[in-house]
Amino acid sequence: MKKLMYLLICLSALLSELKAQDIDFPLSQSEIEKYESRVHIQRLPDVPITHPDAYKIQTQQPVYSPQTKKITLDVINVDAPTAEPEYHWMKHWKDGKWVEFPFIDNLVWAGVGRDLAKGDTLPEYIHITEFKYPLKPNKYQVHFYVFANIYTYCNLTEKNIQPVKDTEMQGAFNFRVLETDSDSIRILFENRTNLSVQPEFLPSIGTDDLYMVHPLARSGWSGEADYMKSRALLKGGEAILFTIPVSWDVNRISDINYRKQFSSGKLAVGKYKIGLQLKIYLNTEFVVK
Repeated sequence: MKKLMYLLICLSALLSELKAQDIDFPLSQSEIEKYESRVHIQRLPDVPITHPDAYKIQTQQPVYSPQTKKITLDVINVDAPTAEPEYHWMKHWKDGKWVEFPFIDNLVWAGVGRDLAKGDTLPEYIHITEFKYPLKPNKYQVHFYVFANIYTYCNLTEKNIQPVKDTEMQGAFNFRVLETDSDSIRILFENRTNLSVQPEFLPSIGTDDLYMVHPLARSGWSGEADYMKSRALLKGGEAILFTIPVSWDVNRISDINYRKQFSSGKLAVGKYKIGLQLKIYLNTEFVVK
């Protein structure tokens, strides 16, 4: 049974990887990977932290016994955009540092969609049977993350690009399009929390009716997520400025199904929806004794 489960997991991982490399996007994989020629990224420091602990997690008890079979973790949206709670993992204190507290082999997660709105608290259950080893007297860390999708709008005219009034996000995260000349869309994201925040992909550019109208923006490919992990993880009080040109080289469009859609080589005058998917990391500690 274990061997069968392992084979199924390996097959699932392989299919996921193949699917990631065969995404529905205008550019070939080699063109997708030319990230710097698609979007310019500039990191910015010294953003004021105005919303510390905008999201937080805490175990319902600070101390547990070694016989504990389940720990309930409260996932709290204190003052931030609606997010989707994801998965937990743990570390324990060993030889003067935090190290992984490993899961059992071949553990499979079953995702359940949940919305964590501002002011809400949702439970996350940590079953000790998920882990290779029983709890022993020690210090432990629980790690968790939530996803948030944020949006803002801009108007592109012949002369300039302007943010759409009342669509600029302010609060735990500031997210807006800067008013500039009409050559590039400049998108500013500020992390005003004390948490580590990872933009999962490059920004998306769409409309209310179409998710994708720009071939150089977000692709959704797994390699793009890896690139963002190496370039765009923001600590508390940091910001990032994305600059996306409004025009593109039509010769880069490799998918014949998209060539007609993007044959103009430039965004048309109009209103655009800018999106960014965020992964927000959280942790807390408890003691077993």
